[in-house]
Amino acid sequence: MTGRVSIYPNRREAGMAAAAEASAVIREAIERESHASVVFAAAPSQNELLAGLRADAAINWRRVTAFHLDEYAGLPATHPASFRRFLRERLMDHVPLAVFHELAGDAPDLEAEADRYQRLLADQPPVLVALGIGENGHLAFIDPGECDFEDPRDVRLVHLDDVCRRQQVHDGAFARMEDVPRRALSLTIPFFLRTPHAVVTVPGEAKAPAVRDALEGPIEPRCPASILRRHTGARLFLDQDSAALLSRS
Repeated sequence: MTGRVSIYPNRREAGMAAAAEASAVIREAIERESHASVVFAAAPSQNELLAGLRADAAINWRRVTAFHLDEYAGLPATHPASFRRFLRERLMDHVPLAVFHELAGDAPDLEAEADRYQRLLADQPPVLVALGIGENGHLAFIDPGECDFEDPRDVRLVHLDDVCRRQQVHDGAFARMEDVPRRALSLTIPFFLRTPHAVVTVPGEAKAPAVRDALEGPIEPRCPASILRRHTGARLFLDQDSAALLSRS
């Protein structure tokens, strides 16, 4: 991914640069198609990107349809750890979106909810997906044990591994491991690869091993994020901490 990985002095600069890239993609799509569908990630790694987009007066948000990457199974949208709530508080409640399609982790039938969301994505294919990389190398909630680079589905029910669940505690979403749900709904790897643009924002020293594995290790399901090297429209935005273990940093 030489030339598509940018390293900044700190997470704020990385996030602002990622926001500028995402804004350019969104504005170009609106100019070309009169509309843009975008998938947003919900995690602390996205705070600066979301703040940058929220403040960007150049985006005609009334022509933007928003989706999100994943949601914990069983959590209502009002729960403090809900990704729907996270995105509403940081972006959706501040800009006049055309629509925000929420992935309902508390739906009574999770398989049916995955099917519903998959149909919505097919009807309005996103031009951009915003991603982070997990401490175990996951993308969205596709952990190593759930990773299938040839997954036939775009949205599915997944089981979260202990490294992923521990990260949710590190991120402050939950007080204890026992509180973290063991299942979630998630978009899948093939869907990300089909989306023309991916803006991947990865700050912090806790992500350094995963960033090294993603960029310099083998491309394999053991590190789901390694597949980004095959995504010609992916751009990675790192800070000095997350890039610290790269041989070329």
